[in-house]
Amino acid sequence: GFCTPGQICAAVAMLEEVKAGVPSHVTPHLMKGPEMSSVEIRERMSGNLCRCGAYPRIVEAILDVAP
Repeated sequence: GFCTPGQICAAVAMLEEVKAGVPSHVTPHLMKGPEMSSVEIRERMSGNLCRCGAYPRIVEAILDVAP
């Protein structure tokens, strides 16, 4: 399905946003910028729905490659 490339594109964009210090709705300290956490990742990836087998482990995969 198309969700795999969509998840990859969304994850890359999300990592760039965090790297640039762009906060999300769940960023606890706006002046410090976002930290890479499962809560932050889930919030940022929430708009990209996927029904395949990769979806349950997307947070873990992103944490594996996050700086």
